[in-house]
Amino acid sequence: MLWQRARPLLGTLVSIYVRTPEVTSLVDADVRVAMEAAFDVIAHIGRVMSAHQPESDLARLSRATPASNLTLDPHTVAVLTCAQHWQRVSGGAFDPSTAAVRLLQKGWRPGLSMTTPSSGVGLQALRVLSATSVRVDHALCLDLGGIAKGYAVDQAVAVLTQHGITSALVNAGGDMRAIGPHVWRLDVRHADRSVRDRQMCGLRGLCHAAVATSVAGVNNPEFVASIASMRRSTAWQSATVQAHDCLTADVLTKWALQSSRVCPSLTTNLRKHGARMWRSL
Repeated sequence: MLWQRARPLLGTLVSIYVRTPEVTSLVDADVRVAMEAAFDVIAHIGRVMSAHQPESDLARLSRATPASNLTLDPHTVAVLTCAQHWQRVSGGAFDPSTAAVRLLQKGWRPGLSMTTPSSGVGLQALRVLSATSVRVDHALCLDLGGIAKGYAVDQAVAVLTQHGITSALVNAGGDMRAIGPHVWRLDVRHADRSVRDRQMCGLRGLCHAAVATSVAGVNNPEFVASIASMRRSTAWQSATVQAHDCLTADVLTKWALQSSRVCPSLTTNLRKHGARMWRSL
C-alpha cells in the first residue's frame, strides 16, 4: 500500500511517500503519525536555519558580538559542523559565508544582519563547543541553503525509520532519499536541454540511496559568471550527485558546479562516499 503526503516547506514542496506490505503490524494511524513527525522535523530545521527569519539561529549568528558563546539548536550545530568539514575538504568551493554575502548584497536575506563583515574568514571564525553551543570570533553571515535541505531530508528519513517505516521516499524539491527495497522511478532533467539521455541512463531509479541536483545559469546567469571568474573553470549549469545520504549528495553538487572538468580532490571525495556525478554545461 502507498501513502503520499505533501507540504510546502524549505521554500519548496516536500513530498513523503511510504510503502507498506499487505501484511504489516502498522495501521493507518501509525503511518500518519510517522509522516507528520517527519514533516515536523523538516519544518523545525527550516525555522532554526532560516536566513529570512530575524529570530533564527542564522540571524542570531549574524548579530553576534565578538568572542561570544551562543546556544543554538542541535540541528544547527550539526549542520555547522558538517559545513566546516566540507568547506575544508573542498578548499573553499563550498562556502556558506560567500553565498550569504552575495545574497545579502542583493537584499535577498532580510533575516540576516547587514552589519556582518565581508566573507573571507567564514566558518573558520566559529568553534563548536558542544552539541548545542558554539563560540564565534565575530558576527557570521551564513547561508546554509546548500547543505540544510539535504540534512533535513536525512532527518526526516531517520524519523520515519524510528516509527517503524522501512520503505519510503522523501523528496524536497529534487533533493531526495529512499529507504527500503522499492526502486523509485526518477526523471532528472539537466539545465542544458541538449544533454543526451544516455548521459543520465545510470540514474533511472532510486533505491537505498539519495540524489540531489543543483542548477545554476538558467535563472541566475550572474552566479555562473561569478563561478567561472572565481575558479577560472567551466561554468557548469547543473550537477546531479547520487550518494548514500542526501546531505552528502547536496554538498557535492555545489562543489561540482564550481570545479573544473578534472578536479582530483572532488573525484577522491566522490569515490570516498560511494557517490556518482553527472554534470552539464
